[in-house]
Amino acid sequence: MNKIVAAVAAALLAAGLAPAAVAATSASSPAGDAHILLAAARTQGESEKVDIVWLDCPGQTGAGHPYKEDACKALDAADGDFGTLRGEPQGICTTEYAPVTLTARGAYEGRTVDWTKTYPNNCEAVRDTGAVFWF
Repeated sequence: MNKIVAAVAAALLAAGLAPAAVAATSASSPAGDAHILLAAARTQGESEKVDIVWLDCPGQTGAGHPYKEDACKALDAADGDFGTLRGEPQGICTTEYAPVTLTARGAYEGRTVDWTKTYPNNCEAVRDTGAVFWF
């Protein structure tokens, strides 16, 4: 887990997104908008891969999240609460153990978002979070 946190921190710093910058973005987000940094740390064999993307709702088409429209709809349906994302509850996953840690930091409708959850594998992560973490 410490390796995942270190990898996410390194990726944020490499992208020029220091924690203070994320906090400043969170505080300045106007109501009705979402500006959230999403990270997915996936274990692949002996290594970990960290993917990071911005989700801006509404926002420019083609920038940031590859499935922004679907992700924004899912986030709106959950009223910005990552713990209540509907995902794809009918999905069937194997019992493979390849941990995935999902993280969301930023602002939704003027409220601070600070959410992290670790899943046993990518299938279960996507099943629970749906389009929001499709990247």
